[in-house]
Parts: sequence; structure tokens; C-alpha cells
Amino acid sequence: MHKTMKLTLAGVALLAASWACAQDVELLVKHTAMSSGADGIKRSTEFSERVSRSKDNVWVSRVLPARSHADHDHAKGDKAHKHIDVATASRWISKDAAGNAQISLVPNDEKVLVNVSKTDWENVGFDGSWDAAWGLIDPASIKRMKAGAVAGDLTTYTLAEKGRNVKVVWNTKLLIPVLVESSDASSRRQTTVQVLQAASARPWDQLRGFEKKDYSDYLD
Repeated sequence: MHKTMKLTLAGVALLAASWACAQDVELLVKHTAMSSGADGIKRSTEFSERVSRSKDNVWVSRVLPARSHADHDHAKGDKAHKHIDVATASRWISKDAAGNAQISLVPNDEKVLVNVSKTDWENVGFDGSWDAAWGLIDPASIKRMKAGAVAGDLTTYTLAEKGRNVKVVWNTKLLIPVLVESSDASSRRQTTVQVLQAASARPWDQLRGFEKKDYSDYLD
């Protein structure tokens, strides 16, 4: 997933209390960003991810055009010198026996499971927060936000400070945001979350036979 969004959610206690009965969910997460530079050029980016989540696992896969990955430059060349495409590799974030977060990458079109040690987390854009990975945003963050409208399972939170505005619509049943918006004088970001039909098989249960490697194996 892109770099974790840092927000606060007043449901920290609720999150902890609900962890044991957390629901498995399948999600489509769409990210949009727009910015205006000092050069007068407006730039926009958009991408989507599928997220599978259980109590102790989060799997994030970038939605890619058909065959785009197979034709990418990184996929060319001999096997010994192939690099890993961190941006498009699937991410499996899980908890070990001690409750600590761990992350592995699964390159597209390859049966390889790449372990990422803590020293390399920054290189793959992981901040080490299990709560933020599991809740899509950091649930330790909505204490500073103002609670607003409530509609069923959804509660809207807002924050306005130093020229920046943030809005979060939080699903108190599924413990995920369905909408996150932030804006300032020169940029605007939006993330929308759609709940999908449950998958017939969970991706982390389909890794039998995958070759195991370390992230350091791909470094020059």
C-alpha cells in the first residue's frame, strides 16, 4: 500500500476492545491526489489496491492493467540481477507470536515470498505500525479530530489546522475508514474504501511452494 496515512481516530479503545471479534473483510481502496506546483503545472495521480484483512493478517495488492507488470523493465534480464518492484509487489503484513508486525513482499507473476527485515522497512515504505496497516489509517490519531454526523455505522470526523483540512468517515462496525480527505492550499488527497464480496480463498493461504528469499537478496 502507498505510505500509511497519519490521522487520529477517537475509537482507539473501541479498536482494542473489538480486535478479538474483528471481521474478515475484502476491500477495494482507491487513492487520488492532485497538486499545483509553483511552476503553474497541475499534477494528478490515481491508483487502486485490493486489501484482504483478517484478525492477524493484512494483504495489499496493487490493481494493475493486464500484462503491464510482465512488460516492465524490471522483469527483463537474467534472474540473478533481477530487482524487485516494491511499488507493485503485493504486501503481506502479519503478526508474529509476540504480537509484533512483520512484512513480506510477493512480486507479481512470481512464486516468491520475500521477507523484509526491520532494517529495510523504510526502504519498502512500511512504518512498522500494525494498527495503521490493519485499520488503513492510524487509529491512534482521531483524538484531536472533531466528531460530527453519525449515520448508522458511520461517524464523520474533521480537523482544521494551519491551513490544512482533514475529513474521515469511519465505519465503527468494520473498523475502517470509508473516506479520507485532506487538503491544503496547493494539494488535495482522497481515499475511498469499498467493501467487496468475501474472497473464496485468502491470499496468505496460497503460498505453499513459494520460494523464500530475503529483501537483501535483491540489493546490489
